[in-house]
Amino acid sequence: MINESEIRKTLSLIKPDGQLFEVRVIYNSKAVYSGYFKSADDLMAALSRDIRDYANCNIYITLNYLNDECYSRSQRNRFMSKGLATTSDKDVLGYEWIFIDVDPHRTTAVSSSDDQVEKAKVIGNKVYAFMKNLGFYDPICGFSGNGVHLLYRVKIKNSEENVKLIDNCLKVLDMFFSTDDVQIDLKNFNPARVCKLYGTKAQKGSDTKERPHRMSRIISAPDEVRINDIQYIEKLAGMLPKEEKPQRYNSYQPTHFDLDEWLDEHGLRYRKSSYSGGVKYILDECPFDSNHKGKDACIFRAASGAIGFHCFHNSCADKTWRDVRLKYEPDAYEKKQQEYSDRIYAKPKKKPEYKPIQEKEGEPVFLTAKDILNMPRPPERFVKTGIRDIDQRMRGLKTGYTSVLSGLRASGKSSVISEICLDCVESESKVTVYSGELSPQNFMRWMDLQAAGKAYAEPTQFDGYYNVAKENQEKIAEWLAKNFTLYNNKYGNNFLAVKEQLERKIEADKPDLLILDNLMAFDIRSLSENKFEAQTAFTWSLHEMAQKYDIHIIFVAHPRKAMGFLRLDDISGTADIGNAVDNAFIIHRVNNDFVRLTKQMFGWKDDDPLYSANNVIEIAKDRDGGLQDYFIPLYYEKESKRLKNSFAENKIYGWDKQEDGFSSIDQMEIPFDM
Repeated sequence: MINESEIRKTLSLIKPDGQLFEVRVIYNSKAVYSGYFKSADDLMAALSRDIRDYANCNIYITLNYLNDECYSRSQRNRFMSKGLATTSDKDVLGYEWIFIDVDPHRTTAVSSSDDQVEKAKVIGNKVYAFMKNLGFYDPICGFSGNGVHLLYRVKIKNSEENVKLIDNCLKVLDMFFSTDDVQIDLKNFNPARVCKLYGTKAQKGSDTKERPHRMSRIISAPDEVRINDIQYIEKLAGMLPKEEKPQRYNSYQPTHFDLDEWLDEHGLRYRKSSYSGGVKYILDECPFDSNHKGKDACIFRAASGAIGFHCFHNSCADKTWRDVRLKYEPDAYEKKQQEYSDRIYAKPKKKPEYKPIQEKEGEPVFLTAKDILNMPRPPERFVKTGIRDIDQRMRGLKTGYTSVLSGLRASGKSSVISEICLDCVESESKVTVYSGELSPQNFMRWMDLQAAGKAYAEPTQFDGYYNVAKENQEKIAEWLAKNFTLYNNKYGNNFLAVKEQLERKIEADKPDLLILDNLMAFDIRSLSENKFEAQTAFTWSLHEMAQKYDIHIIFVAHPRKAMGFLRLDDISGTADIGNAVDNAFIIHRVNNDFVRLTKQMFGWKDDDPLYSANNVIEIAKDRDGGLQDYFIPLYYEKESKRLKNSFAENKIYGWDKQEDGFSSIDQMEIPFDM
């Protein structure tokens, strides 16, 4: 039995525009009929003409891009059964689909029971949610008759490297999601793999009440089946555990490492489960957050001895087995811990009047090393920016410090600012913003898109212009709540008047971060009649405020007209700004000028990885760590307006999280709710 309308629907989705495909009809008696087609009409005619008996057969279709020469084989537009060449891996020019088959474990050559189908649906939905959270576009979701399929659109060539890449993707999903009852089929990595032709019946074994033959069909498909970039595929494949190299310090070898003994020794409670490639150690709770319990965190050991770790909560998603081991054995890898030395820089005030120094009791004018050692040291606090290298190398933005952010027009300053606001709130810190050039509505429109991410960015009739649904705007506003506030520009831009209001706000709400965008949007004439002196006074005023309230302050300053590559001394009208601030960041847009000027100044080569980024943020000054000329690549996502740490990064902010740490996509259409 076949369903013609379902078959036509299938072909319109997975083989549009006259693409070549092979269909195979396989009988239980092992007879195989094969045909090559380019249209649904030709296929339906051949099925009607050449296939007389649909009992005890299963019908499949090739998924990937075939060499057009295959269309000249004997079975062109017809089915034939003897002496035929069918599609081999060499006949496939490229992958068009990642084929994920969630299949119940059962005896060979029998159909699934209803209970087994339900279990496959549960795992299918978990895979769907996981892939969505990674940043993959929505797949075509299908029912094979015995299990569920997820087809993710890709466009990568057939090469040995890419075959291994797809193989590793399936191994990762098998490692994460296969159970004793349901398995992710690992065989579907090869380019010539066939898939159930939806609209045909799955007929394995006898058709019984307990294990009936069922029609296959497409369950759901997005309005636009979008191509997933290879970097998301590489991100998924990269989660596969890798064998550790021996360490000189302790000769650590994963293949000889007693993981059970190590877990017991360090008090990590677990239960073991097998998967196709090895053993899962399902932890009672995550080593990095005790609130993550149940099946949230697992350690995996592959047959090769390679060990991996994954927590399904986004806050721990970047943690690896190496992180787990270092948590309990800091010297396990003989890795030197990088520490930042504390340096104290005194800042001169504005030309203070001369007064003779009067020594105070218990406060010597000159300090010995012991005096300094015994000085009280206040605890350091840092605000997370969400820019990975800044948060790792500088520990974030230190409170009591000031930073200047600069860059040419359209370099991405506003994008960085609003995303820092989101990551500040995400890390449970408070932020207050002055945005002198943007209306509150425009500021929030941009930040709503970044908070929502591409999963919730809705395209409009205008190319490249996206909106966020009102209901999601309301959720984002509720999440931001009192942790984010924006100055109302209707109250003017006189710096001293605004500063007074900011100080009241800081005293009342105690925010951790203050962002002022930008220096040129303030009226600073009350600080000095001289423009450059006023800018210097503005900067020192912010520095004093940061120290007084133990808050970090970022302000934006436009650069002077630079003749060459933008440097710290080009910021605004005076070099005093660069001297006065603790940190300085410069945003660069990666364009022809950036490439040409960096080659001239730094001698970078054509294949420098920074040239593959969309924007670069430069650490031009780092008071504590001494970093300078340190460039961090950022990748622009047009749907969300985010500048991301990696092309495949997909942050999920608190407004969209459930108790399990996943995005609340299950409130949308569930693909396998059949």
